[in-house]
Amino acid sequence: MADAPDDHLDSRLRGAFEPDPRVSARVADRALAAGAAARGRRWRQVAAVACPAAAVAALALAVAFWPPRPSPGVEAPGAFLSGSFTEGLLVVSMPDGSVAITGGGARENRPEPGFGIVLVEGEPR
Repeated sequence: MADAPDDHLDSRLRGAFEPDPRVSARVADRALAAGAAARGRRWRQVAAVACPAAAVAALALAVAFWPPRPSPGVEAPGAFLSGSFTEGLLVVSMPDGSVAITGGGARENRPEPGFGIVLVEGEPR
């Protein structure tokens, strides 16, 4: 069987466009490196979203389960005040040596509601 004219043309074209093995290897290496870079980029994107979310979750758990500080307890007073009733007035001796007097009904010359009397000790200026 004789060679057909198309077979001769086919072999000439294949010979003209024969790939260089070095170029093929370089193209394959670049393609594989681009795939690895894309995988690394995806991993960094996932880490950029997951790490802050994990930090917020850890902080929320720490706040929820952290033992509270002990609240200051109310201590019973160490000193007691003693007083006496004298003619309808309560007289109490204070720890600093002063005396507090209170009691009795409202005075007749009491100021109108909304007004008051202020007593100030000391020398006038």
